[in-house]
Amino acid sequence: MSKDQKIIEHEGTKYYKEKGRWYRLVQIEEDSVPADIKNKTTKISFPQETQLDIFKCLNFNQLVSFQQSSFYFKISLTNMEKNWQRRNLLSLNLYRPVYDEKWEKNKFVKVQVEHKFVEIEPHLYDFELSEQLKEKWEHGIDESIPMFFTFDDYEDIDIVVCELQQNYNEFYYLQLPKFPKNMEEMAIARFVFQLLFNCAFEYFEISCIIINPQMIELLFDEATNMPLQIHSQRTEIFHDEADCLNFAWNHLISNHLGIDLCFGDEEIMGVLLFKILAKGGNKFLNVTYEYPDVELYFSIVEYIETSQDISKVVKEIKFETMVKFSIEKAAKNKNKLKIEEDGKTTKFQLFNKHNPKIEFSVTIKVKEEN
Repeated sequence: MSKDQKIIEHEGTKYYKEKGRWYRLVQIEEDSVPADIKNKTTKISFPQETQLDIFKCLNFNQLVSFQQSSFYFKISLTNMEKNWQRRNLLSLNLYRPVYDEKWEKNKFVKVQVEHKFVEIEPHLYDFELSEQLKEKWEHGIDESIPMFFTFDDYEDIDIVVCELQQNYNEFYYLQLPKFPKNMEEMAIARFVFQLLFNCAFEYFEISCIIINPQMIELLFDEATNMPLQIHSQRTEIFHDEADCLNFAWNHLISNHLGIDLCFGDEEIMGVLLFKILAKGGNKFLNVTYEYPDVELYFSIVEYIETSQDISKVVKEIKFETMVKFSIEKAAKNKNKLKIEEDGKTTKFQLFNKHNPKIEFSVTIKVKEEN
C-alpha cells in the first residue's frame, strides 16, 4: 500500500507504491482467484494516527491484553512507540512479596498474599536474539548478576513485586526474580522494563529495592534509540546507598527529585550528588536534598559562580536541614543581600563570572527549634 494508504487511479488503471517500488492492479476473472483467498476475511488497515487514537483509550491492563491478542498488534505497537504518548500511571512501587499466616495442620504457616498478576504471553517477549547477545545473557545468568539491588530487610528476597497504580482503585502487579535463572526470565524482564520505560508515573519511590543498572544495560545491549529511563513527575529517594543515586543518574527523568539521606559514605555520595546538581538539569527540573553536607552547598555555589558552562545545572535546588551552617559565611560578599523582617530569611543572588546575565537566586530560611 502507498505511504498515504491510498490506491492511485490513472486512466482506468490502479497503482500503489510499497517500499520504493510501484505496482499495478490488474482485474482478473472470478474463477482465477484461489479458493484460499476467497475464504479469507478482508483486513481493514487503519492509518497509524487512527491506531494511535484507539490505543490511547486503553488502560495498562487492556493494552497488555491487546498486545497479547495478536502478534500483528504487538508489532504495530512496537513500531509506534516513538510517536506514542507515554501511558500515564499514578505510581510505581517495588517491594517484597507480602506474606500472611494461615492455620494449617495444627500450626501457622506463611502464605504469600495473592495478587492478580498480569499474565505475559510468550509471543510478547519472543524477539530475535543475536548470538552475541545470547552469549552475554548466558554469561549474566552464570555470574548471577542480580536483576535488582535490595537493601536492609529486603536482602534475602528471591522475588520482587512491581506494583503499577493506574488510579486510586486500579492496581496491576508484575513479579520478577531477583536473580534470573534462564533465558526466558531474561526476556520477560526485558519486556517488563520496556513497559516501565514507556510509562509516565506521577510518583516513584526509591527505597529498599532498585533495578540494577548493569542488568538494564545487559538486557538492552543491542537496542538503539530506545529510551531506558523511568519518567516520573515526582521521585523520592529514601535510601543512602550509592546504587540508588547511580540509578537516578542513569535511568531516571523526573520533574522533582527528593533526596533524603542521613547516613552513607559522605565522599562517594557527595561526588554523585554534586554530579546530579551540576550536570542533571536536563534530567531533573528541581532537586530537594534533606540533611546535606555543608561542603556540598559551598561546592555547588562555587561551581555556579566560576564554571564556564552552567547550562546543565539544575534550575531549582533546595537544601533542607543543614547542620553546622553559617548564614554569615554563606552570604558574605554576595550581591543584593536582603534580610527579611522576620530575621529568619536571607536572600541573595549568584552571578556567573563568565556570563553575568545568568542569575541564580538563593533563599536561606532558619527553622525555629522545637
